[in-house]
Amino acid sequence: MEPGKHGMRAYFDVDDIKTGAARVKELGGEAGDPMPVPTMGWFATCKDPHGNEFGLWQNDTSAA
Repeated sequence: MEPGKHGMRAYFDVDDIKTGAARVKELGGEAGDPMPVPTMGWFATCKDPHGNEFGLWQNDTSAA
């Protein structure tokens, strides 16, 4: 977690991280830019319209 954050964050598996983040925004939430985890995949941190935090994850072994 980021400094000052506590607890846990649920992640939802998506086929395409950019499409998933765009959908979160389309539905009124917030989504950060996708970030790579080298050789594992991509993640994006998000908030729903009520401020609840969650994440998106895309498996991708070619992530830089």
